[in-house]
Amino acid sequence: MTPGLALFIVRLVLALLLYGFLGLIVYMLWQGVHSAARAAETRGRRLGRLVVLESDLPGLAPGPGFPQLAITSLGRAPTNTVALPDETASLEHSLIYLRDGQWWLEDLKSRNGTRLNDSPVGEAAPVMAGDVIAVGRVKLKVELE
Repeated sequence: MTPGLALFIVRLVLALLLYGFLGLIVYMLWQGVHSAARAAETRGRRLGRLVVLESDLPGLAPGPGFPQLAITSLGRAPTNTVALPDETASLEHSLIYLRDGQWWLEDLKSRNGTRLNDSPVGEAAPVMAGDVIAVGRVKLKVELE
């Protein structure tokens, strides 16, 4: 084998490796964009609702519901998904989120705590349809779609 032919083969192998590497990077980027688009679609989709069961707050009568998203925040701050005008609720009181097909309720270190079916929530607790969540002076029933 001549030195010119050996050099040509080495260049050809390096070029193939380079194009393969670039193709792999493009494929991985495409997968990342595709999964991010799916996550954004899930995040914006309504997945159920939280129905007010009990409330002695003005302007929040029993009956109406709040949309439940893949991540639903509850608290007194107007930036929450479910803003509760209750001085006994923390600004960022609790969080309901969907993880691996299961709903979870997590108390965000609120002063008065969050209750699930009249039991205090310490760590993240699984939530099912029909469960009752108490935040401050408000009780919400979980309805899933």
